[in-house]
Amino acid sequence: MTIQSAEEEIDRTLGRRILSFARSPLFQGDAQVLHPPNPYRRMLVPDALAEADFDRPPAADEWAAHRSLSAHRLLGTFYEAETVLLPEQGLAPLHADFDLFYGSELRELRESSVSALERFAFACLDDAVDVSGAATPEVLDAYFQHVVAEAENGPSPALAAIAEARDRESAADLYLVQLALDGLTEASAMSRNLAGAYGPEQSALFKIFIDEFGYGVYDAKHTTIFAKMLRSRAMATHVHAYWNFYLSGPLATNNYYYYLSRDHAKFFRYAGAVTYAEAVFAPAFVEMVKVFRDIFGDSVDLHYCDEHAHIDEHHGRITREEVLLALAARHGPRVVPELMRGVAEARLIGGWFEDDTAAQIRWSDDLPRHRELAGTVRLGPEPRRVALTPDSPFGTRSHDDSMVLEVERGEVELITTPTGPPERLTRGDVMLIPAGRLYGMRAMASGSGCLLHTVTPDG
Repeated sequence: MTIQSAEEEIDRTLGRRILSFARSPLFQGDAQVLHPPNPYRRMLVPDALAEADFDRPPAADEWAAHRSLSAHRLLGTFYEAETVLLPEQGLAPLHADFDLFYGSELRELRESSVSALERFAFACLDDAVDVSGAATPEVLDAYFQHVVAEAENGPSPALAAIAEARDRESAADLYLVQLALDGLTEASAMSRNLAGAYGPEQSALFKIFIDEFGYGVYDAKHTTIFAKMLRSRAMATHVHAYWNFYLSGPLATNNYYYYLSRDHAKFFRYAGAVTYAEAVFAPAFVEMVKVFRDIFGDSVDLHYCDEHAHIDEHHGRITREEVLLALAARHGPRVVPELMRGVAEARLIGGWFEDDTAAQIRWSDDLPRHRELAGTVRLGPEPRRVALTPDSPFGTRSHDDSMVLEVERGEVELITTPTGPPERLTRGDVMLIPAGRLYGMRAMASGSGCLLHTVTPDG
């Protein structure tokens, strides 16, 4: 068997293996909207996962597709199983879950699936990013400075959506949840690039890493001060409490750095990506402080944002001068395209984060209008029936195409944000769910049921 045919056979069985993984008791969910303080359990929605077509990787403009969301939920779980997760309250009641999460059965499924799933989730980057042309340190730096200036001078679509929302507090909380995906396990991906021996650049990255970890002082650790921000909004602070509300774009952004860090052949790409990220974080947090202060005044603890607005200016200088340009100078023009590709890919995926979060905020903030729009579109012939009870496991999903949700019987709550009020729907009510938008349903009466209608393209 050739290498190519072996890879094709692996890809053909990918769907079967990941379904086996997702059907573990750890990933079945329960009736609660938020996950309890148990880092090993997270809802992977296996029934919806079974619908995903893992033979067709998402294109660069399909980052919000259901199969992309499903893939990145799995990848995030795979990657975190290579880190140490322990609950704050202690492991005593959770030993069985700890053993299962890190045990050999799930580990073998992860290890046999992760490379194929990475190809599926990130294959679109090869077509979306072109780094052909001159490959010199001077060209690299000119390109880097151009895209950083572009990011600094352009508005954040997500923060703009928050500022324009009717319910700005719920919109801001939704944004915090996307940041929590990384904020409560910050620098975990970076830690995988600190081993080995590669000179002064290694020490430069380590300086950033120890900043993230508060120089060994737990109260100064960035995850600790991020939790303070959540508490000031009366939000949960345990890892993945808000798993059901992570969007595809933010999941892809977080996974991207694990993806590069898992394969050290992509080290130079990682160096470019982390340099771009550190350079654009500081102005982004300055803008976030302005928006959040306007909404919450002094009631929100923005120490985390202030810290990053300050320290990331320093980190941006370190990564550009002591990592990006230093690696290019030391290792020659052959590594420059990889460094440049990392910058370009991080810029592209950062755009997914922004656009996905902004779109979710705008939709969830305007549900009454989407009730009206549901009555104006043309529906496909055969709706899918969804039966619900108050005890049904709660999970969220999206669709590749726009759908109309119709309550056929009973009463349900449509939940689209982590802290905003649910949208109550009763028999005969309809709601347009745009392609890529995340939602979950909770039955408020026994025997509730819904119809999911496809929207025809000319509707």
